[in-house]
Amino acid sequence: MKGTRRKGGRRVSRRRLAAASFAGLALAGGLLMATANGVLAVSAAGSGGAFKLTGERLEGDAFRERTDVIVERDGTRHPVAVVSAERAWVKGLCASLLVPTPFGPLTLRGSAGRTRPVLATGIVINTDRVRGGDTSFSDLRVGLLPEGGVGAATGHAAVDRPEFTSWLATAGTFRMSDVDVGVEAGRHECS
Repeated sequence: MKGTRRKGGRRVSRRRLAAASFAGLALAGGLLMATANGVLAVSAAGSGGAFKLTGERLEGDAFRERTDVIVERDGTRHPVAVVSAERAWVKGLCASLLVPTPFGPLTLRGSAGRTRPVLATGIVINTDRVRGGDTSFSDLRVGLLPEGGVGAATGHAAVDRPEFTSWLATAGTFRMSDVDVGVEAGRHECS
């Protein structure tokens, strides 16, 4: 058999199928590489659910934190802390999203920065939980922020073993090495 039968009795050439598949994979690979090299801006949202971000160590400049509320399409409201940084480095970044399906949960999980820290500029994370180990701040200000509102600001921060439960993350650029993204059946969230 030289092709695959389509509805109506016509065949799709295996060469055409292979060419279309290769073109799609090449495009997806190109987009992933452009994102990894900081050419494309990145935005991630948990599609109605929170996702987890963890790392071995997080360092950043010009951190800001203020409160806000995320409203889902169904009207559900989630209070969040909006954490932003002009520039941040994460060693051993892991991001995971648990997706419920009729066949059981699936985990979309990605990691990067094992050998060289991930660099993010213009990063904003909407989170409802932040945890970490040893933490240090320089030039810490809590109260009224210069740009308005109440929150916290710091010139530089460093956090060992940071963990975020997040609803949205955006960055102007992301530069990553050692990128590994996959989907697994079951619960395999970052920890």
